[in-house]
Amino acid sequence: MCPKNTILVYSYSKYFGATGWRLGVIGVHRDNVIDAQIAALDNEKRAALGQRYQSILAEPDLLKFINRLVADSRSVALNHTAGLSTPQQVQMVLFSLFALMDRSDSYKMAVKRLIRHRKRALYRAMGIGLEHDKEDSNSVNYYTILDLEEIGERIHGRKFADWLLTHMDVTELLFQLAKDAHVVLLPGRGFGVRHPSGRVSLANLNEADYKSIGQAIRALIEKYVERFNTETSEEPLPNSKVALPRGVSRSCELP
Repeated sequence: MCPKNTILVYSYSKYFGATGWRLGVIGVHRDNVIDAQIAALDNEKRAALGQRYQSILAEPDLLKFINRLVADSRSVALNHTAGLSTPQQVQMVLFSLFALMDRSDSYKMAVKRLIRHRKRALYRAMGIGLEHDKEDSNSVNYYTILDLEEIGERIHGRKFADWLLTHMDVTELLFQLAKDAHVVLLPGRGFGVRHPSGRVSLANLNEADYKSIGQAIRALIEKYVERFNTETSEEPLPNSKVALPRGVSRSCELP
């Protein structure tokens, strides 16, 4: 039951920090449920699929799902160029051999420690401790989402977070950090989503850089604390007067 209903997907790029190589593996059982579903399609849909893949095989109905994926990766017409180059295949072999030889997973454990130290440095600089957060032992943590609504609530409470959502331009987190602190983040919830959040890669900077990013974000929040205290009748919130860091000039975009 399980082999027939399972698609295996694995990426070398994230685990080995080789994002530019675009290396990954996808696998399905020879007797899988997807091929069975394709074979059970009505004549109209099978004819449409036949027209799409007729340049590959004289009898397109015989084309397996996994081979359709390969063809689609090259828009079908360039199917003959699909697959991995020799350097890519050699790199995959080297990565695989390294993983097989590292039986104690020392590399994996070292990378996890490094990433988590960076994450703690980032959040501590914002004034947020992670001591009580549940850490999934299987979590990769190569990036983290900085949600200003959540951060604002954890630092100054729900009233401030609600006020922040109605008074903050959703793009300001990204643009103001880029302008003031030279920190470049990606949108936290995808492009076009109207929410004040950013995504920070934990895979490509030094720990001190993440501390600077955290300080920059906290300083931005404190600017809004000043506005909140001035514009509302609520009890004034404490302002920590966090200074913007200097010298943060590298991008924090995901690879």
